[in-house]
Amino acid sequence: MAETGVDVLPKTGAEAAKQGTLASFKDFVVVEVLNDDPQAKFIALLGRFEGRDDVAVLLLNRKPFNKDSLSSLVGEGLQLQHDFVNDIYSKYVGRPPPEHSTVTVDLIYPATEKHVKKYRQQRRCMVKETPEMYESIVLPYIQSIPPAALQWVYNVLEKKKEVERLIFEDSDPQLGFMLHPDLKWDQQQVDQLYCLAIVHRRDVACLRALDLTHLELLENIRDKGCQAIQDKYGVPATSLRVFVHYPPSYWHFHVHFVHAAFAAPGTAAGKAILLDDVIDNMKNFGGDYWRKRTLTYQLGEADDMWKLLGAAT
Repeated sequence: MAETGVDVLPKTGAEAAKQGTLASFKDFVVVEVLNDDPQAKFIALLGRFEGRDDVAVLLLNRKPFNKDSLSSLVGEGLQLQHDFVNDIYSKYVGRPPPEHSTVTVDLIYPATEKHVKKYRQQRRCMVKETPEMYESIVLPYIQSIPPAALQWVYNVLEKKKEVERLIFEDSDPQLGFMLHPDLKWDQQQVDQLYCLAIVHRRDVACLRALDLTHLELLENIRDKGCQAIQDKYGVPATSLRVFVHYPPSYWHFHVHFVHAAFAAPGTAAGKAILLDDVIDNMKNFGGDYWRKRTLTYQLGEADDMWKLLGAAT
């Protein structure tokens, strides 16, 4: 705040990006198209702000159609340009009204090499990770990750960021968690619902770290998370897929809640494991079940873990 009482606006796009006040990308230069998925209507770009050497990753997604305002789309609002006609079949290019042409924008700035690798299109490889490989390769890798890589998670848990997005919180330090809408979801259409539960405790990195002492935590997340979603959005537990990722995108235990009708990224075999299966296997086959299992999953060839595990497999 300036002495005059007037807000001092950032002078550059880079400064605005760091402050979360970016209004446009007028001084953003695209360096590389990292990934382009026409089917998912998604593109990932690597770029720089003018005058800066550090890089940014820019993710653009076309939002799904808003079914509550279709009358403005299939009506006078959709402007048509004729392409061709053949008997009963015809094709047009449509220009939708503004409310149907929104793009979601996710910016990672400054981006690390790990972010760039994550979003760059790459060959996918299947890994069979034995318990021995986890102990000798993966666990040391997890332990080598600097705490700063999880600072954004701690900001959420300490209510320094995203407080206005909080759906539900159980504040118990051992059994508690926070439930937020995932950034993939615009919170408008419930059949696109995607929420994320992040545990308060910081000593559980992933699925492999679970034992019988964590069963109450897992059941608490499942039961209270499903109830909170039903209370707020009217979506019952029978319409939710509740799962964890292995390996996760970040090494602090969290659980995904996704509408069963939504074919969201990361819900396929080789990535997602249903939370009910996690709990049931621990109850029936021992608390160390997930430590003793060989886990098969997908990695990109540019992933740091693939570089470590590739030779071993």
